[in-house]
Amino acid sequence: MMTMKMASKIVTLIWLCAAAPAGAQTPEAAPAPGPGPAPQMTQTMIREAVRAVLAEEAQARDALPQPAMQQVTIRADRKYEQFAAAFAEAKVPDCLHADGLKRQPTGIGPIGIGGVYALPFVAIAKLRGKCN
Repeated sequence: MMTMKMASKIVTLIWLCAAAPAGAQTPEAAPAPGPGPAPQMTQTMIREAVRAVLAEEAQARDALPQPAMQQVTIRADRKYEQFAAAFAEAKVPDCLHADGLKRQPTGIGPIGIGGVYALPFVAIAKLRGKCN
């Protein structure tokens, strides 16, 4: 998979090779004083440059730290815990257990009612289907 940085390097390399006329020289590539024609970019030189860029990107990618399996497991455990909590919340409780009135408030306005006085609320919750 080609990264954006690698793609820009390859495009720049190809552009430089194609844009320079055969006789033109850039200041960086000025020929050394001496006899003979100036060296030109050949297909072989371009292939080697592209391979060098690809190898450099592969080394950089291999140097990145890989995600640990423990982090993935922690995320998976959270998902299972969230699912278990949602399942427990969705389950219709038994009317005579401690959580039997979790869907039926046992109060009138701001006044909370508990103990034996909450028994009528258990009957109302059973009739409404809020508990089994």
